[in-house]
Amino acid sequence: MKQVCVLLALLWACVHDCIPVAGGLVKTGGGVARFRREVTDTDDFPPRIIEHPSDTIVRKGDPATLDCKAEGQPLPTIKWLKDGQPVTASGHPSSHRMFLPDGSLFFLRVILYTGRYQCVATNSLGRAVSNNATLEVAVLQKAFKENPRDLTVTVGEPAALQCDPPRGYPEPTITWEKNGLVVRNEGERIRVLESGKLMISEVKTSDAGMYVCVGTNMVGRRVSEPATLSVYERPTFTTKPSDQEVGL
Repeated sequence: MKQVCVLLALLWACVHDCIPVAGGLVKTGGGVARFRREVTDTDDFPPRIIEHPSDTIVRKGDPATLDCKAEGQPLPTIKWLKDGQPVTASGHPSSHRMFLPDGSLFFLRVILYTGRYQCVATNSLGRAVSNNATLEVAVLQKAFKENPRDLTVTVGEPAALQCDPPRGYPEPTITWEKNGLVVRNEGERIRVLESGKLMISEVKTSDAGMYVCVGTNMVGRRVSEPATLSVYERPTFTTKPSDQEVGL
């Protein structure tokens, strides 16, 4: 009702001296700010999250940022929860954890701050809570759970070199190297299985060499102990025996 009265008063005061703007008519002389304030006062709304934080994995000691953006009228304030408890932070540059002006949570060095985070936007009309986001530190241990072993096969036979990589997060990917060069898949003949095992279905003499298994994730790479694949050819006769006659 108040908004309608203001609009009628302005229309009566300036029938020919008004221009259209977004949200209504305003007087070209005075009264512009007053009319627009009366209209926007009715536009207040509770907070809503427009950018949720995302799951983040970083190396130990690296920086990280959990983003959060919210809108609302009045402008909401943003706070953070870690595992359901309020997060405290300092704005001092020497602090490892800081609130940024846009509402994001910044970690200068991620060491002990892993956990489940949420941002909470609040104004006088209510609050909004973001989705959960986990902050985790990547890990890659040094010791292989199983190293490949020396293997001897004959040409044409299958060969399998086992490898169980070090424990890691994210799960390390497995590749193989032979004599310092990456082993490439050759269709069905040479394959690296999901388990990390190197399978050679029909061994050739050129497959002989020193093999290592390599486990890699964002922390770095780990190289197994070497294993030698020895390949032998089946013996063949170079000269076949022939009948011989001897005198008695």
